[in-house]
Amino acid sequence: MTSSTFEKNRIVVVLNRPIYGRNVGMCARAMANMGLDRLVVIGARGEIDVDAKQGAAHAQEVLASLIRYDSLADFTAAEGEGVRIALSGKDARLQISEDLVATLKLATSDPEHRIHSASTRIYLMFGPEDDGLSAEEMEICHFVCRLPTYGTITSLNLSHAVLLASYIVRSELDSVQAPHAVAGDAQLEGVVDERNSVKRWLEALGFDVSSPRINIEKTLNRILMSRTPTPDELRLLRTVLEQTIRKLKR
Repeated sequence: MTSSTFEKNRIVVVLNRPIYGRNVGMCARAMANMGLDRLVVIGARGEIDVDAKQGAAHAQEVLASLIRYDSLADFTAAEGEGVRIALSGKDARLQISEDLVATLKLATSDPEHRIHSASTRIYLMFGPEDDGLSAEEMEICHFVCRLPTYGTITSLNLSHAVLLASYIVRSELDSVQAPHAVAGDAQLEGVVDERNSVKRWLEALGFDVSSPRINIEKTLNRILMSRTPTPDELRLLRTVLEQTIRKLKR
């Protein structure tokens, strides 16, 4: 996918129970900065009023075309399938959140992952300004991710979080080149083979990897594939995994 073929409504920003109308407007402006135009608001506690329009500045079109749902259930019923990414810094609520950049690189390294399909919408899910997404709200998401920060203050203003997350996701999608170079294809196929071996290895050990987030499989693959392995390293990893699987099946 390249910038010229990018469909701006493919990345959807979802604000769940936002409190302040002005923040909704500022999120619309952040989306316009990133070339996005599909904004979903669920159960807004504040009005989309003059403050919201002022916050949106030149992004009035994005704000005016926002889609409203009364509840999360209404949202999931109407929007259907897609890749849902919860953005949360509250790690202790559900699980240890994954770095958004690393999560996307892991997903896009698998050419069979549905994230490559132009018809797959990617939903960036944000909670209310005061307390973020609840554990139950994160349960419907395929990934729970955190945004990178370098300072001691790790929480972000809602519109800043929308801007940063949108930039990261769009940049990663834009960087996916197809077709890959021949040498790159061969190496990528090796990485995908090892990812599949990790999954079969965990299944042989008795782990349940059927969850939408597949936490343990995702985490192990991220650790093992955090850099591009050499062919010799891939062969060694495969040998270890396959031998373990054979012994467990005896």
